[in-house]
Amino acid sequence: MTAPLPQDADGLRARTRLAKKWAYLLSSKTFIPMASPEVERKLLGLVERLCAGVATEALAQRAGQEVGEALVDLNCTTAEGLQVSVEIVGKGLLGMPALAPPDKLRERVVDVIASLTAAFVAQVKASTLAQQEQLGRSLYRAMREAQVELQLSEARFELLEHHLSTGIAIADVDGGLVRSNAALGRIVDRTPAELTALPVFELVHEDDRTALRADFAELTNGGTASITQPRQLLRGDGELAWVTLTLSPLRRTEGPAQVMVLAEDATDVNLLQGQLNHQALHDVLTRLPNRQYFTSRLEQALRTADPGAGVSVFHLDLDGFSRITGGLGREVGDHVLKIVAGRLRALVVEENAMVARFGHDEFAILVENTPTTPDVVTMIRRINDLLSAPFHADGNRVAVSATIGVVHRPPRDSTPSDLLDSADLTLRRARGVGRRQWELADRAQDGRDRRTFSLAATMPGAWENGEIRVLYRPVVRLADGRVESADVVLRWDHPTLGGLPHEQCLALAEDTGLIVPLGTWALRMACEQAQAWREEPGRDLPVRWALTPSQAADPDLLGAVRDVLSESGLPTSSLRLGAPAQALFGDLGEAADNLRYLAEHEVGVELDEFTAAPADLVRLLEGGSVRAVRMAQSSATEPDSTVARALAGVLEVVRDAGIGLTAAGVTTPEQARWWREVGADTASGPLFAPAGPPDAITR
Repeated sequence: MTAPLPQDADGLRARTRLAKKWAYLLSSKTFIPMASPEVERKLLGLVERLCAGVATEALAQRAGQEVGEALVDLNCTTAEGLQVSVEIVGKGLLGMPALAPPDKLRERVVDVIASLTAAFVAQVKASTLAQQEQLGRSLYRAMREAQVELQLSEARFELLEHHLSTGIAIADVDGGLVRSNAALGRIVDRTPAELTALPVFELVHEDDRTALRADFAELTNGGTASITQPRQLLRGDGELAWVTLTLSPLRRTEGPAQVMVLAEDATDVNLLQGQLNHQALHDVLTRLPNRQYFTSRLEQALRTADPGAGVSVFHLDLDGFSRITGGLGREVGDHVLKIVAGRLRALVVEENAMVARFGHDEFAILVENTPTTPDVVTMIRRINDLLSAPFHADGNRVAVSATIGVVHRPPRDSTPSDLLDSADLTLRRARGVGRRQWELADRAQDGRDRRTFSLAATMPGAWENGEIRVLYRPVVRLADGRVESADVVLRWDHPTLGGLPHEQCLALAEDTGLIVPLGTWALRMACEQAQAWREEPGRDLPVRWALTPSQAADPDLLGAVRDVLSESGLPTSSLRLGAPAQALFGDLGEAADNLRYLAEHEVGVELDEFTAAPADLVRLLEGGSVRAVRMAQSSATEPDSTVARALAGVLEVVRDAGIGLTAAGVTTPEQARWWREVGADTASGPLFAPAGPPDAITR
């Protein structure tokens, strides 16, 4: 329906105000399932229709009818909603004299409102009738479904009753059997007729009858939901059948109460329980004991082993096992694990020992030492010699080796958990050395490792709590001693250990994977600070953040740097990123690509940990994306040494290539002078200033 309406701004504002007021009052009286802006938009459309009806007499009745029906469609079906609508709309339309001649306005508004009210009532009535009809159909459908479900339930019960191996019977409160299934007859070796003639109390051993009667009395008096107890049933052949007897009350709305009796043959249950116990304590693939079983055996061995010889625990991790599964498939990997399990068992067959699989490619061996037990070195050699013998696996000849952590003759007061933790920590240290290596447990080193791991585990919480801060270390020009830029460093103000330095923070974050989000946060803080410095007259001070290998290889590094620069408003020329040489020159192709893209976007890329080795020097000169290199003071040793003179020649090549040079860790004026003489542009270190808050950086 369309009709010409006043197009002036005042008319549109009046209709909009009316719609907003209508929406507000209507929402307070009834629930409309849509957001307030959507309600206002809908009601504005209804106001437009009503105004069109008032403006055109021929459309008055139709407009009111459409609006009345639309209100019901909006879930406005209450008397309060209608009253509010009539009041607000009637007054609103009467306040718009531009819609109709003054002598006709009141009459047309009344016509529109009357038509709206009539249509509203009719639509509510129709909706109610439709809902009632739908409810009736739903009730009928539910009744039919309940009848069908009852029939299905009865059929299922009949099926279960006659095909289950569990004996089922229904008894009255006096123990008389009303009905029973064939399984119960097989358990007690009696016919259905014999069961019907006997009360359930006569089927149990005389020692259990008093307790069974008490259970029946408790159930029929509403005392509990069910009772399950092991009982002995008397078979027809005079033997006893051990069963698990479950009694459950059947309380009916009509008729006397009854009790359902379930008798499960304990022989099958015991067999199943034994299987479950074995599965719970053994690895499914290799049939070896698992960690739980191994721990229990270890606890016993610590108490009973010869005090002089003690026990030894070998924690093994197969080297490169993922290459086998990745290259030859999971089935070949499973076959390899079975072979390894068999060989390890054969290795200790003459010892009082246990071999266990801890998970994936990790195994453990517990040996209760005797005078004839081989020493640790011999045992390690035998393990790897045995594992390294090639064998067939799916048409391939494969072999494995193991890295091993050894706990030898621990104190007898050691707990299994402490001992296994020590074996795991020792294995970690052996992995750090390389493959086919082994380590002996060291309590002092275990303690240091635990403290390190504890710091790594709590580092995210410390960051969240504000214990980790961003500090700035000045980088000065060697020519005049002025601050040229600022290194960004981290400091962890640990509540018990005090301040943890930047290098330790990076190592912990790199080890746990926290370095990527933590590094992005530090970069954002630094860029915001650099922008704040730029707003001070004559204080354009670039900031430099040293990337770790994980950060340098992060696929999102370029996007993160762009976001940080965009959010802080810092120009790319004021940001410098240090790249570890191993990331730029190593096999991390993602890192090299990241640094090249950053350099193309005018972010200053500097090379850290430059060794001045010939191969690295060639890569540096051919790379083209590095603006400067940074070298530690240890690289130069003493300024007048032979190494220092040789290094000076290499640095001259770097300088001639137009690559800047920064010296780090400068502690004495003599060192600073030497670096200046060999062409270093800038330097940092204790000689100049330690890292501190932003206001500690002075020109």
